Amino acid sequence: MKTKLPLALLAVVCLGWPLNFICAQEAPGAKPSAETTGRLAGTVKDPTGAMVGGATIRARNASTQAEWSVTSSREGRFLFGALPAGEYQITVIVPGFEMAILRGVVVAAGRETTVEITLRIGPVKTEIEVNAPDTSGAIVRKVAENERATARSAAGLLDGTPGVSLREDGQFASAPFLHGLGDERAKLVVDGMTVSSACANHMNPPLSYVSPAKVAQVTVMAGITPVSMGGDSLGGTVIVDSPDPVFAGPGQRLHQEGSSSGFYRSNGENYGGSLSGWIGGRNLAIGYNGWWTTSGDTTDGSGHKVTSTYAQTTDHTVTLAAQGAGNLFVLQAGLHHTPYEGFVNAQMDLVRNFAESLNLHYRRSLGPAALDARVFWQNTWHDMNIGHDKQTFPMPMWMPMHTHGRDLGYSIKWELPLGARHTLRVGNEMHRFVLDDAWPAVAGTAPSMGPNTFVSIDHGRRLRVGTFVEAASRWNPQWSTLVGLRNDTVWTNAGSVQGYSDLYAADASAFNAANRAHTDPDFDLTAMARYQRGPASAFEFGYARKSRVPNLYERYAWSTNMMASGMIGWFGDGNYYAGNIALQPETANTVSGTASWHEATHGEWELKTTPYLTLIRNFVDVDTMMTTMYGMSTFAQLQFANHSARIAGADLSGSGALWKSDGLGVGRLSGVGGWLHGERTDSNTPLYQMMPVHARVALDEEWKDLTAGVGLEAVDRKRHLDPHRYEQATPGYALFNVHASYRRGAFAASAQADNLFNRAYEMPLGGVNFDDFMAGMWMGQIKPLTGRGRTASLSLTARF
Repeated sequence: MKTKLPLALLAVVCLGWPLNFICAQEAPGAKPSAETTGRLAGTVKDPTGAMVGGATIRARNASTQAEWSVTSSREGRFLFGALPAGEYQITVIVPGFEMAILRGVVVAAGRETTVEITLRIGPVKTEIEVNAPDTSGAIVRKVAENERATARSAAGLLDGTPGVSLREDGQFASAPFLHGLGDERAKLVVDGMTVSSACANHMNPPLSYVSPAKVAQVTVMAGITPVSMGGDSLGGTVIVDSPDPVFAGPGQRLHQEGSSSGFYRSNGENYGGSLSGWIGGRNLAIGYNGWWTTSGDTTDGSGHKVTSTYAQTTDHTVTLAAQGAGNLFVLQAGLHHTPYEGFVNAQMDLVRNFAESLNLHYRRSLGPAALDARVFWQNTWHDMNIGHDKQTFPMPMWMPMHTHGRDLGYSIKWELPLGARHTLRVGNEMHRFVLDDAWPAVAGTAPSMGPNTFVSIDHGRRLRVGTFVEAASRWNPQWSTLVGLRNDTVWTNAGSVQGYSDLYAADASAFNAANRAHTDPDFDLTAMARYQRGPASAFEFGYARKSRVPNLYERYAWSTNMMASGMIGWFGDGNYYAGNIALQPETANTVSGTASWHEATHGEWELKTTPYLTLIRNFVDVDTMMTTMYGMSTFAQLQFANHSARIAGADLSGSGALWKSDGLGVGRLSGVGGWLHGERTDSNTPLYQMMPVHARVALDEEWKDLTAGVGLEAVDRKRHLDPHRYEQATPGYALFNVHASYRRGAFAASAQADNLFNRAYEMPLGGVNFDDFMAGMWMGQIKPLTGRGRTASLSLTARF
């Protein structure tokens, strides 16, 4: 640690602070006058009394629920030039600080009301409930600066969000599950891009291509999702956004800002850092973000080394931006390289993943209307093999697998207000994914792995074209609705294949003779309503019909040979998978409701609960082809097949201030929990990897420049097990965590300890420890994957 910690604390780039201009807005509708409107002015300060520029200030009328938004200047000042007289709720949002809410602010006609807002340093994770007129039910998380500096991966930023659980695969490949539906059943959008996992084991999911250091905001919509947020998914949508471009403000020729962070984690000797910066004029700007991290194998709470948990990755993104006359152009160019990443719950490991991407975004404001368009492209080369931790046999094992994936897509969205109450959204999207998957022959291993190249997928194609129309309406101060209809047509196909030798000839011939082309037209429908009962409570309810077309491996993984089918599967269970050309698209019907209550005057407490029920037709599950015994363990060869399923559950979250004083600071108690049950209704058997009952509780204290807290994470035992995959039971557990952070001016430092008491536990969504099973020469009892033992973390960040 003494030698590596200085390496993690990267050199600081000396850049300037942002400068933003005041954006005063007037009320829509009739021309305002001094007899009916007033002015609202104010300042935004941090806990030290320094002015905060770039803050987003929203003013919502308590009677009409109409909302206006401005941005504070570099001096921390803001102004609403003409607000209808009445009572307002003022909300202030700044990354790195807690959201500030002022209720009961009265704006008098013909007069100016002034307010002074002092922000508090935000906790590690700050959630903002969005109660916008579109009733989207989203949870928007402004990612705090210290969290960006220390997060293991972009997927890790979702941890602790209501309705979300993480399946931990490789260190950068964790998959978020939304109400029990994850991987490709959840829509993952990174800076407007939809990219595919170009791997038979999904070792490069979409979130693995974005560094946590460049994530400014995460939006989660679990369950019922507006059709404008994407189709071809069932569980919901996760949207990850980078910071907006930074331009010079009025009177400023050139604007400069930047930050540098370094971190170190004790468990696995994990260290790294990030560097970002912007230089901008009034109309042109350029930005850079870079991230690098490396880690060795971790240990669990019993001191056992968990092999194949090592990883290293680096990301570079250069952004060019231009603005003027209501137009904004943003071009991102990215390079991603993961030279190695172990997967303890899989038979293979990642030995190289390299991707290059271009993302062009155009936004135009046309009075009250807005146009948003995007074109993106990503090119990925991905290699798998048997990593060094799995080399346990007397002779080295070698089985190279190469994939090449290409994503190309566009989206065009148009938003048009129809009067004061209604907004119409229409759009069109296209996403094309092409995949080649080939396994070179290994000398001296014929006929099992030679003499030919094994062609797993030859020029697999998946083209999706979608069109949607959506109407958001606010009928009165209490009621608002959202109704949308969407059509996605998906075309899939793949070329002819071949095996290593004649051992694979029968399967290859049958596949090549089959009709592999599919055209799947699907329709999605979302209908939601929100009732604002009063200033202290709100209720939402809705229905959604969602559909998803099977991916290329689900349809076109053609070999039933045990060795070849063992290379297919992204479930972490050690089983063997074969595709099914005849698979039909999944269709999910979801009903859900949300009730929320909060303290109406100062927002000192809030409580929210969301029950839901999802029925899925043609759910892509598995049929058992055969079972095999290895030592004391049983594995299954499985073929993807359509079945029916049902998922029910409920989310619960809340927070409240326990004390608030100058001497003691502010103490806040918060918590989140969930219950989930899924089963295959045609066989009355549990679905795979359903998260047991779980809860998190945190007590955080903020005093001047210091924020500290303790947390408890509790998970019930996993007892509802999928018999088709021989899913492993896991006992319940409780983990304690502590954290502290200090911020002074441009510098911030944080420290935390996860699993403080070094508890040994097994992860309910972690799959199995395949490395330990292989080390026992395939003769022992396969066991669930264990979680990390005590981990101490340190980070430093400097902003300029």
